[in-house]
Amino acid sequence: MLFNSIPYLILFAFTYLIYWNIPQKGRKPLLVISSLLFYAYFSFPFLFHFLFVILINYAFSEWMFRKKDKGETFDSVLYTIVILNVINLAFFKYFYFITDSLYGLTGYPSFKEISGSWSIFLPLAISFYTFQIIAVQVDIYRGVIEKRMSTVDYFLFILFFPQLIAGPIMRSQDFLPQLDNPTIDEDRMKKGIFLIIGGLFKKVIIAENIAPIIAPLYMDPSKYDSFSIFFSVLAFGIQVYCDFSGYTDMARGSANLLGYEIPENFQGPFLSQSFRELWSRWHITLSSWLRDYIYIPLGGSKGSIFRSNLNSFITMCLGGLWHGANWAFVIWGAYLGALIWIERSLYLHRGKKKFIPDTFPLAGFIRTIVIFIVFTFSGVFFRAAARGSESLNVAYEIFKGVLTLRNTGDTLSRVDELPTFIALGLMFNWFQYSPFVYEKLKPYQNVLLPILSVVILLLLGIFGDGGQDFIYFQF
Repeated sequence: MLFNSIPYLILFAFTYLIYWNIPQKGRKPLLVISSLLFYAYFSFPFLFHFLFVILINYAFSEWMFRKKDKGETFDSVLYTIVILNVINLAFFKYFYFITDSLYGLTGYPSFKEISGSWSIFLPLAISFYTFQIIAVQVDIYRGVIEKRMSTVDYFLFILFFPQLIAGPIMRSQDFLPQLDNPTIDEDRMKKGIFLIIGGLFKKVIIAENIAPIIAPLYMDPSKYDSFSIFFSVLAFGIQVYCDFSGYTDMARGSANLLGYEIPENFQGPFLSQSFRELWSRWHITLSSWLRDYIYIPLGGSKGSIFRSNLNSFITMCLGGLWHGANWAFVIWGAYLGALIWIERSLYLHRGKKKFIPDTFPLAGFIRTIVIFIVFTFSGVFFRAAARGSESLNVAYEIFKGVLTLRNTGDTLSRVDELPTFIALGLMFNWFQYSPFVYEKLKPYQNVLLPILSVVILLLLGIFGDGGQDFIYFQF
């Protein structure tokens, strides 16, 4: 069920009312039940698969703790469960990608026959919960999780429904200590409502209105002029930001109302002046997961500069592949990895050498604009991946259309609306970057909350269809 839907409102309302009127010992089981209902609404059959995955991982966690208590090594136990989780993810998400790639490389018809003989559906949220589960196992191995978790705590950590489908990817050390002491006060409640209202606006008013405007471009980009293509590329970057950060805001707001804090995923990324800074502000929980569980095990920044850059590049490519089973996603990750490599090589993020010196007028502003535009153009591969086998041709036509400054061809319908949506998205990006706005409005929240609630309901009725999935639900 979508956050901007009646079923979610009903589920959350019943959960909330029961939750705060029963003893603490009953609250965690209630949240587990609500989370199961939340997932079952999307796919009841895959709920059993999900529960089986959690049970297997819980058994392996207990096995590692028993070995740890006896002073025995348990490297093989960790490797086994990590491999099992990766196999589970690879089978459901990458089976067709692997067989089609092998067919393309070898031309053997058997790979095509194998691919055509299976009908595999992707379980909802498999990428997110796989990463979160693997992190638990590694954290037990590293000693980050020192004590055994009860079965309810383990299940709730994985299933917690506000963040279940698209994150943020939670860390055990951040969430588990809160489980026995959820706290709610007037300030947290109002903050939660503000987050939900802001998330709804970003998702339904901005992201869902950009989507249909730019969709025709990705069907046949060669038809359109460079003006339409350029603003569509920028607008898609805003669409992804508003869609995903809107989801995160609503997830955080829902968690706040239940007495928990879950991590922020975005902190004004479009105000960054370097790609390194941008990745510390964009999809923060995934970026930190990739750093801690892939980049550092590869060697991190140890060794030569080349090796460090290569580790970063490999990590970004794998991050791209995590997003989807398509070569366009791999190239998207490679594009971003190459930008970080170039930036590190030029010491852009260290202040030793900047492509626009600080002495240049408006240097910071210009750097921010350049980073924003170059980053949003990575989204060409991200969005084109929806075209499947045609994705790379679509991406090529879009880059070609921009670089050739083509003034012939069709102008995208309603393209004149895109600058407004881009400006609104950047405004919310600024709100997120600085607590200034929230702190200034905080004294007036008793008046603003009812007004904003009515306004958002009116806007939802006028502009929102309330029916589009969140972009990250496909991952």
